[in-house]
This record gives sequence, structure tokens and C-alpha cells, in this order.
Amino acid sequence: MTVLVSETKARCLENRRLVAGSRLLIARGRRLLNPAFEISGGSDENLRRTIRTRLATGSLFPVDGKVFAGKGTGKLCSICGMPISQGDIEHEVVGPTTLFVHWDCYSIWRQESDELARTPQQSRQHSVKTPTPLHIEREDGDGINPPTAEYAVSFGGSTDRVGTVLLGRPQGLDGLTVLLRSLGIAQAEIETACQGLTEQSHYVIPDVSLTPTVLRRFRL
Repeated sequence: MTVLVSETKARCLENRRLVAGSRLLIARGRRLLNPAFEISGGSDENLRRTIRTRLATGSLFPVDGKVFAGKGTGKLCSICGMPISQGDIEHEVVGPTTLFVHWDCYSIWRQESDELARTPQQSRQHSVKTPTPLHIEREDGDGINPPTAEYAVSFGGSTDRVGTVLLGRPQGLDGLTVLLRSLGIAQAEIETACQGLTEQSHYVIPDVSLTPTVLRRFRL
């Protein structure tokens, strides 16, 4: 009798795993059919890197199982930023705040949360210093003047404003300089960035280490 119960439980777990995998493939297929998602540069690997960075820096809380799934309602996904259409599975994830995410975004989030839970505390403290790209976007318009233009500064992701976390919108190169200094960016790198932004609207500072102390300053 005990053997039969054990076998039944094992088969139930396997069936759940297969169902979850099927749902992931269905949701992923639906999103791949959405041209806007592909144009935005989204991919599983990009999402995974973004989620891993946000978990490591504390700007995204680990999933602990408090989640409700249902039909998409059109809300923007808190992970990839794309709408959760009626053809998608919408996950309402409960934590310090309530977030709404796609099924496949949730799946990767859960995997990375489980991996984080298995990471020793000492390694976690080291991981928050993992270098991540810092993106600076100049808000262009008619008669743009780089010294006084508005800038958007974000980190993470693989392309600007896709899968990134916004840090601030400083006004002018002077405001940008102040913000970058608060992030611990070297003066020489700041000057190079400002010079680059007078010639182009998008500049990336690679391998920036953002510690929890810095992120708390920005309420992330």
C-alpha cells in the first residue's frame, strides 16, 4: 500500500511538471507571435540576466510561492514590461508589493529565486557587487540641446529601457554628473559619458557595480 501511494505521488508530481512545461511553451509561443515583443529585444536569456541582477541587488523580491494565476487582463508585466494579453497566463505574485507577470517571466523568476535561496549568504553579499551595464538615454526632441536636455539613467538588461530598472531622470549634463557621482562612477568615466552624449542619444557605461547601499539611496 505504501509503495502504491509513493508511486501515485511521484506520478502526480511528474504530471504537474509536464503541465507546467506545456503551459510555458504555449505562453512563450503566444508571445513570440507578438511582433512587438520581438522588436523590443526580449528573450529568455535577457530576462534571466535582468531578473538575476534585480534579485541580487534587492530591487526585486524572491518568489516564495504566494501567487495566483488567471487569464491575462492587459496589465504590464513587472518583469519584461510587455502587456499581459488575454491569450497569456497572468500571475499575481504577492510579496512586499503585488506584481503582475507573464507565465514564462514568472517561471524564470521562480527558478532564479530558488537558485538564490540555495546560494550561501557570503556568496550573496558578493553577488550584489556583480557588474551590470548602466544605460543613459538622452530624451531628444525639436531643437535638442545636450547640456540642458533630460536624461534617463537605468541599469541592467541588455538594451536600453528594455528589462532595465530606472534610477532617475536628471536635467542637463550637470544633473547627470551629480547622479553619476552618487553612483560612484569615476570622474574620467563621467566626462567620457557626457562627451559621448553630446554626439549620440544613447550611452552605456559597462560593468558598473551597484551595492545595496547605493540602491537603497534610490529606494530600490
